[in-house]
Amino acid sequence: MTTTYQIITDCLIKDFEVPADRVTPGATLDQLDLDSLSLVELSLIVEERLGLAAADIRQDITLAELATLAESAPAGQAVAPPAAAPGAQL
Repeated sequence: MTTTYQIITDCLIKDFEVPADRVTPGATLDQLDLDSLSLVELSLIVEERLGLAAADIRQDITLAELATLAESAPAGQAVAPPAAAPGAQL
């Protein structure tokens, strides 16, 4: 996996104490039991460690999608995830 993915997963394991065996590319933030406050904290950490502003990180985004999204954004610009599928819960 990429450096960005590794930074995100390390953050989840160390800062949010998510068990390492649950942190997989296909896991969503919801599946990792991150609530809305945790999502805000994660956004701030992503901004600090990766140099990008992560906006609107949703609970249904996978870790692989989040890493790809973070990598595709120019430094200092907001990262907006793809729109939720119709009928998806946020």
